[in-house]
This record gives sequence, C-alpha cells and structure tokens, in this order.
Amino acid sequence: MKTSAWLSFVVCLAAFALNNQPAAVGGGHIPARGPAPEDPCTPVQASTPAQGRQPAARAASFIPVDEPGHPYVPHVDAKNDKWVGHDTCADDPHYHLDHPWAHGRFTGGLGPQHVFALAVDKVPSEIAEWLSVASGRLWFGNFYWNIARFDYDIAARWKWAGDQIVIYEDPVHVGWYLAYTPRLGSYAHVEYLGAGSPPEVTAGDSQAARKPPFENDQVIINEPHAKMHVHRYNRVMIYMSAGGELLHYVDGHTEDLKWRAGDVKWSPASGMHYSEIPTTSEAPQGPGGLDIGIKKPGDPRKVVSALLDPLRIDPADYKLEFENSQVRVIRVKMGPRESVPMHEYVLNRVAFYCTDQNVRETTPEGQAKIIEHKAGEFSWDGPSKQKVDNLSDTPFEALIVEVKN
Repeated sequence: MKTSAWLSFVVCLAAFALNNQPAAVGGGHIPARGPAPEDPCTPVQASTPAQGRQPAARAASFIPVDEPGHPYVPHVDAKNDKWVGHDTCADDPHYHLDHPWAHGRFTGGLGPQHVFALAVDKVPSEIAEWLSVASGRLWFGNFYWNIARFDYDIAARWKWAGDQIVIYEDPVHVGWYLAYTPRLGSYAHVEYLGAGSPPEVTAGDSQAARKPPFENDQVIINEPHAKMHVHRYNRVMIYMSAGGELLHYVDGHTEDLKWRAGDVKWSPASGMHYSEIPTTSEAPQGPGGLDIGIKKPGDPRKVVSALLDPLRIDPADYKLEFENSQVRVIRVKMGPRESVPMHEYVLNRVAFYCTDQNVRETTPEGQAKIIEHKAGEFSWDGPSKQKVDNLSDTPFEALIVEVKN
C-alpha cells in the first residue's frame, strides 16, 4: 500500500539550495542503518540573531563541505553510509525538547524497509488548513511530526510532490528521529507527535507561535510561513544572494522564480502553494535578504512631493527602483567619504543595509549622530530631515522602502 506524506514549514524567503548531487550522495541511495553515537562529540551553542538583524548562517543547519561536490547540509555518504554532520553532543540546544517522547515512540516502521512518498499536492483540504497554520509539520499514514526549526533549510530542498522519505532513529539527540530523502541524500531531525486526527493548533503551540523579527500596523518583516501557505500581503522582496524557487500551487500550476544578488522585486499576494528550492541554485553568500509584507492599502493622500526629496536633491546617488500605490523603493549608493546634502523623508520607511553603514546624520538644527549598521540588518524610521556623511573608506549601499499607508 502506498503511503503519502505531507510536510510544512517556513520557506518562501529561503533562497538557499543544494548543488547538483554527485553519485556519492543521494541519487536514490537508502542507508542500511542510521547513525551511530559520535564520541567525541562537538559542543554547540544556539545562535540567536540580534534585534533588527537577519539570523546568521549558523541559524540554519549548514555545515562545511566534507568532500568536493558534497552538499553543505547534513547528508549521508553513499560510499560508506556515513551520516555527515551528525556529530553534535546530546545537549545540542538546537534539538532540546522539554518533554522528549511526549507522544510516545513511532511504530510505523524505521529504516530502508519502510519508504514513504511525499504528496503535498494531494493533501485533503482539512489537512491543508492545519499545515497552513502550523510550521514544520510532517504527516504520513496518520502519523504526525514536527521538523526541528534548525533544520528547516534542509527540508526546503525536498520535492514535496514525489520525493521519498525514510525514518531512522537518532541515537544521540533525545526525543528525535531523522527523516532522510534518497534523492538528495540529506536528512532533518523530526519529533514524533502521535497518530490519528490532526492535532488542534493552539496559541501556545511552539511552532505556530513563532514571531517575525519585526511587525507593526504597517509592515511585517520575514513573516513565518508554514510549508503550505498563502501570502496574505503584497510584499517587497530583497535578494542578496542569487537563487530561485519553484512555487507549486494547489490548482496545479508552478511559478519558476529566479533572482540575482542585489535584486529587489514586487511580489503580489498569492493563493495556497508550497515551495521547492532547485538543487542548481548557488550556496548562500553574504548577508541574507528581506521579505517586507505591506499590511495596508495605499493611501492616495500619501504623495511624495517634498522639495527636499532625495531623488530630487541627489539624483546621482539616489535611484528609484520602482513605485506603486503602496510603496516607493529607492536604492542609495554613496561613495567613500561622500556626503549627501540636506534631504527629507516624508513617509515611514524600512531601510535595508546592503553593506556595512558608518555615517553621520546631521539635522537642520545642527544636531549630529553617528549611525552604524552591519550588512543584512534593517531599521524602521518615520519622517525626518538630515544631511548624511559617509565616514567609511568604502562605498555604502542601502534600499529604502517607503510605505504609503
């Protein structure tokens, strides 16, 4: 009897992907056994991003490439069934559970004799609703799971309509199993939730209660999404690494997205879909991007007509990327030690820093302050006037997203 599986977790901003798989990894290979306990093991500290910053690369389960051509996420070497990347200690905080085995042990079948097929495109409507509320969910044969938050970027590469999954025991991290996909040869930690009808998602659910790094009444930044989800808001997407993703919609059509490093695009609200990150995309390089959801319609009274508008004051450094009824997006590039005359922002705005920032802002009253940000950080500000001096010996670049609501 063919068993189907459904998975759900945050993925739409994820622009990272595995390289093409060599014969030594994936390619349909199924390990004969799970990993053995590692001794000695590697202590690990959980990575928590600072306020207003994108998480660092180690906020996902990326590992150094062990051999040329191997992926940079935990995987199994088909030559010797070595579970590469499964080397952290039992107290690894990324896999801490307050109540291990809270729903008992999985009895649906472990190892290569039990292979399940992913088929999220055939999910019943009531399960789709459940998956769209809770992040990191896995289901097959009426068995339910959570994917470890730290491993979301591994599961992002799985093909949700066709890939196979095999479950193994995790002998090190208490309360976890390992979900392995033979096509890619990668694996992710999963927690068993029990069997039967879909669990009811409550406000206290640890997965459903995840918060975005910033939200107010006008914007939501990097909104957490389930694997299968809708985009409620029109969004501004900032991409700092080249990549792409396939959006598979429940009506059967697929949207093939591609972007270059430094691109900024307008992404309209969309219906129920799930994402697949192509295996040909580049590995992440440099700062992460930003997903800015615009929560309100545009206000026609919000018109940018100031005499000190930066596009008018300094057209050499300020360039209009695009404008519509909800946003105006400007790219600013300042040379080393360059200055911008007094200019004015009349709308609330999100600033995303493509490079490190070290500038001095001076108000019309002569008050000066030093502003510093790292590449990949963002900030939220209201209307203001200032003269800006780049204090760095390197160029400065940022994207300004003004909201008209």
